Amino acid sequence: MITPIERPDDRTLVLERVLDAPRTAVWRCWSEPDLLMRWHCPKPWQVTAAEMDLRPGGRFNTVMEGPDGERIENTGSFLQVEPGRHLTFTDAYSEGFVPSGSHFMTGFVTLEEAGEGRTRMSWGARHPSVETTRQHLEMGFEAGWNAATDQLEELAASLPRPLGADPLFRAKARTCLFLPHGALEAAEFYCGLLPDSGIDQVYRPDPNGPPLVVEFTLAGTPYMAMNGAPPSAPSHAVSISILTEDQGETDRLWHALCADGGEGGKCGWLRDRFGLHWQIVPKALPRLMHAGDPQAAGRVSAALMAMGKIDIAGLEAAFEASGSQTA
Repeated sequence: MITPIERPDDRTLVLERVLDAPRTAVWRCWSEPDLLMRWHCPKPWQVTAAEMDLRPGGRFNTVMEGPDGERIENTGSFLQVEPGRHLTFTDAYSEGFVPSGSHFMTGFVTLEEAGEGRTRMSWGARHPSVETTRQHLEMGFEAGWNAATDQLEELAASLPRPLGADPLFRAKARTCLFLPHGALEAAEFYCGLLPDSGIDQVYRPDPNGPPLVVEFTLAGTPYMAMNGAPPSAPSHAVSISILTEDQGETDRLWHALCADGGEGGKCGWLRDRFGLHWQIVPKALPRLMHAGDPQAAGRVSAALMAMGKIDIAGLEAAFEASGSQTA
């Protein structure tokens, strides 16, 4: 079955599919040359060479060959790279943002969690003209990209686990979040908040029943969530501490985790709607606590004690109250 393409405007073509493979595996198929060569064009065509330097301005060069001796060399570069989630690439520039003599398209792919180890992939192309868009359609964009996506899904689903990995539990040490219910819903919500996050495994004792254990990665750290806890099980004794880059990230996470029944506390602590406790801590707090003399640290600590959501400007004002300067 061919999934119809979307045309958000007269120069853009987009194919959106939900793949039965984890996002980490799909990302590997996009970001590792040896894997890209195994799926990136529909058979009987094949990719016979691929060079990738996964950074903005890095090269993205491929060679495609057809069954009758056809050969297409594609020279381009990456414009955007968000590990695990997004790529933008173009033939308008070669490596180092050197302009090319011609331009056919700028491609992009976005990967999102789709639940239970599946991935929602949006794969598209933006063209310099309406005529170029028409040419791409006539070349078989819809059927060709669907066929390539089928190949990608099959490859991603087949990738082996790392050596030594258990069929369910991959990490030797991990934090278990014991919840009364909603373990999968909670894990998916948390993974949507931070990069380098995703659902790894879902275990159901009854294949047609609800999940019991969900193994997931949150900002690169392994966790598992388990259903069946007494209603009062989560407490302040265990919390997830997130170190944020700035006030914007602090505000975003605080408001998202407090929404729909969550509750803010003091000094950056909060309880989310699933009953779990978090600490949302800007990097500015430890920096200021260690940057000055004990008196400055004391002022910062006193300011913190009066806060719910941590306010970086307030901490900095307390630090500088007697003329101290940050490092």
